[in-house]
Parts: sequence; structure tokens; C-alpha cells
Amino acid sequence: MKINAELIKKLRADKQWSQEQLAAACGLNLRTIQRLENTGNASIESVRALAAVFVVDASVLILNTETSDVEAPNPLTVIKDCFLQFADFSGTASRYQYGWFLVFVLLVSALAEIISPTLRTFVTVLMLVPFLAVGSRRLNDAGQSVWWQLMYLVPFGVVVVWYFMAQPAKLPEQNTGSI
Repeated sequence: MKINAELIKKLRADKQWSQEQLAAACGLNLRTIQRLENTGNASIESVRALAAVFVVDASVLILNTETSDVEAPNPLTVIKDCFLQFADFSGTASRYQYGWFLVFVLLVSALAEIISPTLRTFVTVLMLVPFLAVGSRRLNDAGQSVWWQLMYLVPFGVVVVWYFMAQPAKLPEQNTGSI
């Protein structure tokens, strides 16, 4: 889910905390805080931890896609980000991000197959980890288990996986007053 990274930085600066101090107060990893402030991507657990530390409602930290004036990144940016986040299996990815990366993988694989079957094998191996990573982030965003990707190994299992990938993002649960 997308959060307001600038607001996190401002709240942290207001308390005169370093990223390390915020990480310790939230019980999060320093690298998680750095990722939150740089990309604005966060899990619901991270948002809840930040909201508890800053004593604000979690909905204040979440960017609302209807009211935010941030437009969707272009497909090339999405593809580049998917390759850069090849080792992040725990974040989230939108349907838009997953869809454009899937189209890219299919087109590059088809082009490589036309050129040489050996090249297609090389391209497939090269893109396997980023593809599984973005798939895991997409399933996290949809509220599903990342283990559904094992269905790729079953005949026609891809239909089941794509069904779960097409699910809308799971909305964060409303705060009922207890954390």
C-alpha cells in the first residue's frame, strides 16, 4: 500500500529522531524505515506500527488513490522498479505494476523464442526471481498467500494464480480504538 512518505519524514523530524531511532521505537528494521521513506510502499503492519508511535490514525498515513494527485507511473518505470526490487518478496504491488511486468516478461520471452530457444531459456532464468518477487508482492496486496505461485507447476494452475493476482487490493482494517 502507498503511504505519505513526506508525512513520515515530517513526523520523524518533528520528534527529532533519526531513522534508527524511529526503527527502534516502531520495532521495525532500519531498512524498512528507509524503504518507507524512499518509496512510500508499506505493509499494513508497518503502517500500524508507525501510527502507534506517532499517535495518529493509520488512515492519515495512507495515500488515498482517488484524492492523491500522484499519477500512475509509466510502464517503463514500473518495469525498472520491478527489476530493482527483485529481492523484495514482502512488500505490495498493485495490479497495474504486476500487469505491466507480466506483459513485459511475455513479450521479451516471445521475442527471445523467435530468435533462439536457447536465448529464451536464458531470458526465462534471468527473469524468474523478479517475476516471482512481483508476484509475491501482488499476492500480499490482494491478501493471499504467496504460496499460490506453486500452482504454476500444475497444469492449468496458471489460471488459479492469475485469478488471485486479479483480485483488488485488500483494504486495511478500520481502527477500532485498540492497537
